[in-house]
Amino acid sequence: MSNLLPSGLRRRAQHERKLRAAMMGMAAAAALLLVPFAAPANAVYSPPDNAPAPVAGPNSDIEMTGTGPGENIRGFLAATPTIPDPLAPYPAENPVGVPTSDHFSGIITTADVDDPTAVGQMYCINIRVVTTDGVGYVNGTWEESNVPNIGYVNYILNNYYPANPALPAGLTTNQQAAAVQAAIWYFTDGYLVNTAQTDIRPAVEAIVADAQANGPLLEPPAPDVTITPASAAAPVGSPAGPYTVAAEGAAELSVSVPTGYTMYTDAAGTAPLANPSTVPSGTQIWVGGPPESTTPGVLSARASVTVQTGSVYLYDRSDPGREDAQRLILAVTTELNASAQATAEFFVAGNLLVNKTFAGGAVGSQGAITLTVDCGAAGAFVFDIPAGTATGVSETVTGLPVGTVCAVTEEVTGSTTEVTVTPVLPEPVTIAEGENVLEVTNNVEFNPGNLVVAKTIVGSGAGLQDAVVLHVQCGDGLIDETVTIPAGTTAGTFTQLYEGIPAGVMCRVSEPTSGVNEDVTVQSSGTAEVTILPGQVQTAEVVNEYAPVPVTERLPRTGAEDTAAMATAAGGAVLAGSLLIFGSMRKRRS
Repeated sequence: MSNLLPSGLRRRAQHERKLRAAMMGMAAAAALLLVPFAAPANAVYSPPDNAPAPVAGPNSDIEMTGTGPGENIRGFLAATPTIPDPLAPYPAENPVGVPTSDHFSGIITTADVDDPTAVGQMYCINIRVVTTDGVGYVNGTWEESNVPNIGYVNYILNNYYPANPALPAGLTTNQQAAAVQAAIWYFTDGYLVNTAQTDIRPAVEAIVADAQANGPLLEPPAPDVTITPASAAAPVGSPAGPYTVAAEGAAELSVSVPTGYTMYTDAAGTAPLANPSTVPSGTQIWVGGPPESTTPGVLSARASVTVQTGSVYLYDRSDPGREDAQRLILAVTTELNASAQATAEFFVAGNLLVNKTFAGGAVGSQGAITLTVDCGAAGAFVFDIPAGTATGVSETVTGLPVGTVCAVTEEVTGSTTEVTVTPVLPEPVTIAEGENVLEVTNNVEFNPGNLVVAKTIVGSGAGLQDAVVLHVQCGDGLIDETVTIPAGTTAGTFTQLYEGIPAGVMCRVSEPTSGVNEDVTVQSSGTAEVTILPGQVQTAEVVNEYAPVPVTERLPRTGAEDTAAMATAAGGAVLAGSLLIFGSMRKRRS
């Protein structure tokens, strides 16, 4: 019937058909352009495919289960990762020369591996790494995540959706989640939302500016599940420990070890604990390994605790086909399982026998001794030996790893004022399987003593006497000498010191010349004898008391003799208080 139309109308109808065809083609092209927004993009979240789903590892806290509120957005992500400047203003224009990047932006959901009903809401903090359903995660630290500017991210998390469902205002829930995620990526990856994304871009800009003005926040405390210590070691065949498992805010924990390992509640390994078991917080546990095996084992403890907003989760690396997985950060405080692990190591062992022996003439007279055997990482072992020990002492250090180097030191040797103890220390020993020996000998000798010879002059006739001569003898000729006190020396005590005399030596001080003359009489204490004691000062004193002879009993003197007597008296006064003068006869023997 169209052939019956006038030619002008026919041309108009043909033009309209062509126009409709062109519009349909444009619509089809537009539909193709919108395809990336119809499903999550693979750069951040990869939906399950036909390949086997990842399985969370035995130590995982949570596993990735899917996505929550959010939507696909278009933005820009530099091909080369650089650390973003957290204080740089959000650019007003799209970047030039930066590739476009389409991503699902929003909440990633996780579930507790032990309780699927305990759901965690997460955001991504490294856009360039993908994750998918089933990937296992463990709680980690900001430092372990190696992601920059997380303090600003934590400010956003604590002030925006879902922790604060009212912000950013004026958006749907999906748009809120998308805007928060995009703002997080600005700080962690330098991601920029396309200016054409007018629905959420203003909100992203406002979130970034708010975080820059009021952030960053500090890292929240880690979920408080602990195993102390983080590592312990024991000889093959013996349990390692003790480990103390604890959880803040939880009365019980679940503990487990790999197949082939055994948990015990005693150090001897006689009270096994079922694997896995639930134990009270604060329980001590020992871990035993397979027989004759040195392969380390891992003790795991798990409890349901409060995990705070801003806590980081890291890939558990249990999927053999996956090298890495996206880091996640908790968007809102949640009750989730948290875990801790500790290592149990087992080694081939040797024993070290430490023998302490004594030698010398003063054995048994020494003081207390402290001996330390330093075996490096295996520990330092201190042995105390009581004062007066005269017989040998042996101590054994068991369970030292083969190859350990042990050295002995003696911080307290037992030396006293009476004795000197000289330790003879061996070279360090490298532990081999079986018994190893360290021999330590202490030479104990008495310290020498000192002798003080004291001559005391008293009496009313002091100063009138002639020269006094003392004879000092110690041992068999060790000391044999005379000491002269000049004539006329006035009253007082005069001393002579002899040092370094062996302990036990007998010393005798006699007075062959007393100084008596026609002017004075003398009463002397006589010979003094002492035995030298180790490290001490012994005094041998001879006392002379002089009395003047009455004038009527004296023989007559000439003037010259009187003059000489006066001169002698004057000379004695001058020498009063002086040190003894050694006589010419002096004999010492070492």
